[in-house]
Amino acid sequence: MKLRLFRTLLFLLLLFQAKEVFAGGKVEDLSKALLQDSSFKVRTQAALLLGKLGDKAAIPALVKALGDESKTVRAMAAQSLGKLGSDSERTALRTAIQREEDSFAKTQMEKALAAMPLSTSPPPPEKDKKVYLKIGLFSGGTKNADTNMLVMLRGQLKQVLERVPQVVIVEGTEEKVLGKNGRPAFLVDGNILRLDESVTGSGAETKCEVKVMVARLPSRSVILWTSAGAAVTGGKRDREKQASRQDCIEASATQLGDSLVGYFKTQGT
Repeated sequence: MKLRLFRTLLFLLLLFQAKEVFAGGKVEDLSKALLQDSSFKVRTQAALLLGKLGDKAAIPALVKALGDESKTVRAMAAQSLGKLGSDSERTALRTAIQREEDSFAKTQMEKALAAMPLSTSPPPPEKDKKVYLKIGLFSGGTKNADTNMLVMLRGQLKQVLERVPQVVIVEGTEEKVLGKNGRPAFLVDGNILRLDESVTGSGAETKCEVKVMVARLPSRSVILWTSAGAAVTGGKRDREKQASRQDCIEASATQLGDSLVGYFKTQGT
């Protein structure tokens, strides 16, 4: 009991001495102590005082201290970061929470994240936002859709989606690379479910239906499915039927592209 009391008094004395040393000190000095001092007690006090000073210049040191070898330092750094940080530091706290094994430190990090104020800075200009899209092969649908039809479908979708300023259509890039730079990346794929004709009194009617899937890359997790169809009246000759098929697929692709434009406009960062 006496030994425990002695250790407690010694700890309080060291903290008091550290506070006296740092009183009136600059953020630079406190940050240096937080990251370099060999005593976890001094590092803990430095993290505490940085939070009380309220100077955002301390944020980089506090973020680094989330990886300190001492759970007490990590907890105090998180607490102070919750007072000083904003949206840009949320990622650092979330990462620290995921790797934290100590329950006390993890709780302090979660509290800091909840207490952190939302950023009031305006969103970046529209021209700076980027959303990367990869157009799939659209294979596996009806056999009536030949290669030319699939090429036209992909081309029409690309043409419509490229109207969104922040959309960048990528070709030839491996899926595992996309989405790993912090920018949103998606796969747009699907198939032609239906493409056939029926004879009418004066000609033929072509009906088609296209189904589209949007998946996040590189995980390929499906976000949404949507479909669109059309009906086009044309002649009975093979050339006229071919033209009707193209018009039908183009109309369906345009509908699908227009329905996806609104979604991708919200995905830029």
